Amino acid sequence: MTPIQPTAGSERHRLLDVLRGFALLGVLLANMASHSAYFMLSRSAQEAFPTATADHYSSWLEHFLIEGKFYSLFSMLFGIGFALQMERAGAAGTKFLPRFFRRILIMFILGLLHAVLLFVGDILTVYAITALFLVLFRKASDKTLIRSAVILMILPVIQYLILWATHVPTPPPPPAASSEPGFLDTIINIYRNGSFVEIIQINLGGLIMGRYPDLIFTGRFFRVLAMFLIGLYIARHMIYARVKEYRVLIKKTMFWGAVIGIPCNVILAVMMTTDAYYDLSGMGVIEPLVYSFGVPALCLFYASAIALLFENDAWKKRLMIFAPVGQMALTNYIMQSVICVFIFAGYGLGLVAKVGPAQLSAIALAIYVAQLIFSHIWLRYFRFGPMEWLWRTLTYGRAPKMKTDMPAPERGGLMS
Repeated sequence: MTPIQPTAGSERHRLLDVLRGFALLGVLLANMASHSAYFMLSRSAQEAFPTATADHYSSWLEHFLIEGKFYSLFSMLFGIGFALQMERAGAAGTKFLPRFFRRILIMFILGLLHAVLLFVGDILTVYAITALFLVLFRKASDKTLIRSAVILMILPVIQYLILWATHVPTPPPPPAASSEPGFLDTIINIYRNGSFVEIIQINLGGLIMGRYPDLIFTGRFFRVLAMFLIGLYIARHMIYARVKEYRVLIKKTMFWGAVIGIPCNVILAVMMTTDAYYDLSGMGVIEPLVYSFGVPALCLFYASAIALLFENDAWKKRLMIFAPVGQMALTNYIMQSVICVFIFAGYGLGLVAKVGPAQLSAIALAIYVAQLIFSHIWLRYFRFGPMEWLWRTLTYGRAPKMKTDMPAPERGGLMS
């Protein structure tokens, strides 16, 4: 029985690294409103920003082009990684599930620390929990994978309809007689002026009382599992490695991804400027409906377009700029939170709730450019990012060699 080792450079799939690096840019752009607590501001406070007009257009474009598409892309890549890990375990004659469960337990712990210490909007814990259900599909047929993915995408719509039908509207509270700050204003003030311990306490409360109730309400676990299954299907047929062979299928996916995704996401962007969804109004069902079809469609459009462009040598050279960021995806994801905490928290620059979406997008691009430079330099000398090295060490029970023996261009980046 051959022990499983971390993925060697020759075994890596460059397209997957590029997709992961590209997804990290979208994830950062999508998370900026949460990192900065902009979403906690009242509508009137947002309109008072001098950049309010630019913020309106920037926010609309974020809902249209980014909202949901990039965590969906990451989810699909996670499904691909799951299949590759299972394949490697089979080839080595080792048991897959014990090591996989240890891997996702480590992911959950890292995600929990990330959520409490840095960013309540952590996605690692969501992936770790959802992965427990992914293992149930590891031997499912292709037809079962696709049908299950479609059903899972529709379930948030059904869930919303049930909540809407059983919802009993409550009268709005009377206007406040005092000038005391509201709950969200208090949270913003703690992020702005509180100690590190106070901010951790707020993060813990937000995780329990805000983040997870919202994930359940929006059906996020259904959507993540659906994309896991699509990734598992893609990996089974090695579509990412046989783009020329599957060119017709990929082109069709790109075409229908645009045809379905663009109009649905235009509607989604409009709906997200209203409170209809969270108010459980009759019109609110439009949002999960267009989300269920439009978000995965546009996600697959992005992935298909990049896969096809990657077959062209000139475009491949351009797109490879994303690969080192994707190879160090976990490190860069955590690093984004560390940088944003420094920018927005009171013990940093204290810009929480002081910056609108237009400027937040510029800040996000600056952070990402810095990560591009850092990742390219780091991987000239090291095989893994720091967090990837830690994850592998805890998973395999031994520390893999950190320093590289080969030139950077020979290395690539799917997580092993």
